[in-house]
Amino acid sequence: MAILTAEAFVTQVQQGVALFLDINPPQIYSKGHAAGTYNFPYHRGQWGEELKRALNGQNPPVGLFANDPSIIQAAVGDAEHAGLSVVFTWDKGLQSWQDSGLPIERVVDITVDELHQNLHDFVVIDVREAYELRAGTVPGALHIPMGQIQSRVQELDKDRKYAIICQSGSRSASVAGWMSQQGFDVNNVVGGMSLWLGARHPVERP
Repeated sequence: MAILTAEAFVTQVQQGVALFLDINPPQIYSKGHAAGTYNFPYHRGQWGEELKRALNGQNPPVGLFANDPSIIQAAVGDAEHAGLSVVFTWDKGLQSWQDSGLPIERVVDITVDELHQNLHDFVVIDVREAYELRAGTVPGALHIPMGQIQSRVQELDKDRKYAIICQSGSRSASVAGWMSQQGFDVNNVVGGMSLWLGARHPVERP
């Protein structure tokens, strides 16, 4: 595994060359994370293969961020076993990252009830995959899968206010963090469609 310094890797992330994954649980990620990271929580099992499938044939340089060295070690092994290239790791958590003068982001959260009450104020972007939409979508939501958001961001208007939703709130937190970095006014819908459906808010079906 080639090792880059934090500064060198951050530059690659900012240039869109590298993929930076925060593998902490969503509840940790949502409180703050290294700028440019996507949340892809680590779990024992097929995590590396799941990441490979999510990358859909791409194999960018990957960096991994977590609070626990043992989790980083396990994730590196899984990623490399799946044929992915891990070039940077950080296992000391967010405070150490911030203390080193490296950039962080905090995602603005919104509940499903708040979104329902103020739906006319937002452009809702559903970042789930197409097959997930069969269960229903927020009325009027724009569908842009997470993997397409960077290539389609030019379709979006920075004068509008966005609410990002997925199934549980993990992918949407990652997309909201990235969009915030690009200068968008964006909120993450906590609990995603799981809580929206659970609250019996209205849905549209394709």
